[in-house]
Amino acid sequence: MSESLLVLGIILGLTLSGLLVCAIAFEKFKFWPTPGKGTWQSLLFWGLFRGLNLTTLTMGFVCFQPWHDFYPERVAAGGIAILCGLLYVWSLHALGRKNVYCGRDGLVTGGIYAWTRNPQYATAIPAFLFLAVASYSAAVSALASLLILCYALMAFAEERWLEAAYGAEYLRYRREVARFYNWRHALTLLRQEFLPERAAEEPVSERP
Repeated sequence: MSESLLVLGIILGLTLSGLLVCAIAFEKFKFWPTPGKGTWQSLLFWGLFRGLNLTTLTMGFVCFQPWHDFYPERVAAGGIAILCGLLYVWSLHALGRKNVYCGRDGLVTGGIYAWTRNPQYATAIPAFLFLAVASYSAAVSALASLLILCYALMAFAEERWLEAAYGAEYLRYRREVARFYNWRHALTLLRQEFLPERAAEEPVSERP
């Protein structure tokens, strides 16, 4: 069963990532964001995307099994993966139901979106990374790597759509906030907290 899931996941991941690359490279190839519900792009995208997520999670669960082999570091990695999953759910709530998965209900720039333009992807990526660590499995690591690649490609593919949808407002937001992780801003805040004199001499950087 595990070998079949692995083969299925690799096929799904390679197909999805290839189509996402085409969506980024060719503006007329409307694969993601999809043109709308019921289109072939929507049916194909969601079939591949959900299938890859489900296959990776299933393989991760099968290979994790802490009740058989208890390793503290693997349990800790599993806990971090769950925490990242909860942050993912929170970021969906912050975005709003009508905006989820490229809905158009206003550009959200506050809260967690002031730190990252893609909090869903910024939380899902480490969730699957730590799932791979927790599973201690080459198969899960391969599937998680493909899924992480797809999440990253989705973020890039959405940018052209967001620019068309929100124009100058989005371009201003893109200049100010990092695509995934605003490390420089986080370091600046830490310096302000622990090294206030040195931080006062340096300008605040909002985007890496």
